[in-house]
Amino acid sequence: MSTIVIYEIDSDPLSNTDVQVLNSFTVDVVDDDDFLEDPDGNNTLQLDVSAIPGFIGDSTNFQTFETYSGDVGGAPVTFTLIQFSNPQYIIVTSGTVAVGETIANTNNTIVTAPPTDYSDIPTFVCFTAGSRIATPQGQRRIETLVPGDDVTVGDGRSRQVRWIGRRSLSQAELRRNRHLCPIRICADAFGPGRPLRDLLVSPQHRLAVSGSQLELCFGNPAMLAPAKSLVDGEQIYQEGADRNVEYIHILFDQHELVNVEGIWSESFFPGACSMDAMSEDVRRELYELFPDLRIGGHAFGAVALPTLKPYEAKLVRQNLNAFVPHAGQQPAT
Repeated sequence: MSTIVIYEIDSDPLSNTDVQVLNSFTVDVVDDDDFLEDPDGNNTLQLDVSAIPGFIGDSTNFQTFETYSGDVGGAPVTFTLIQFSNPQYIIVTSGTVAVGETIANTNNTIVTAPPTDYSDIPTFVCFTAGSRIATPQGQRRIETLVPGDDVTVGDGRSRQVRWIGRRSLSQAELRRNRHLCPIRICADAFGPGRPLRDLLVSPQHRLAVSGSQLELCFGNPAMLAPAKSLVDGEQIYQEGADRNVEYIHILFDQHELVNVEGIWSESFFPGACSMDAMSEDVRRELYELFPDLRIGGHAFGAVALPTLKPYEAKLVRQNLNAFVPHAGQQPAT
């Protein structure tokens, strides 16, 4: 089941210049469509808010539904207000916040919040330190790579890494933001050697999958599926917040498939959602490398494979296999 984070703030953002983030609650998405919206188009529950203290009513229709902008330490943030009093609750739709931080400059004009695709809610898309990636020289731990190193990609050739980003999250941060805990894909979850060892990735990180149901339902024999949508509670599951984690992004000149621990998955794609989750310093660095990104993620080019939305992946999850490139393309693992 997909989850989303609801944050409690200390005051109404319309009447206060700054609001402080007091608490966070990870809740299940129980919606039967793709969108967070008010009112819900199908008049069904959208989120399981039963454990949220003081939430008025249920999540069929929200108490209020307005969008605001602000900044945290200069980095832009947008959020949707879903309850304006006793207490105040928000969902962050771009940028990142943490409990204890202040969102500044929030008392702007009320704007009715448009429907927001759940898959666009910002998070991290990356591998974890310790994962082994295929290179022309053999397997390397991903944290040892530096810009300029060659990595084997899905067409069997190699590409130079242009940029590497890192984000460390402590146990305390993960406890406050449990939706950021990594997904563990156990060894052999997709068959012998797929993956070779347990692989940890961020929940939104997309894996290359194949299967007859993909072509039947979506017209594509191979697609990218977010790791969180593949969770089965046994061989693929979300870790707890019992240790620190370091997430690592790898960016090439274009979106690529890379082989990590024997399965193919995506490199970092600097789309709007991913860029929103970055700090201002990181965005500035990426704009220097790729100036066209300033006009939007579409300037980076197409994704390596068509993508599945989380609910689509869940529909065909039982019939998915790890993607294997054509003979002669797959690097040695």
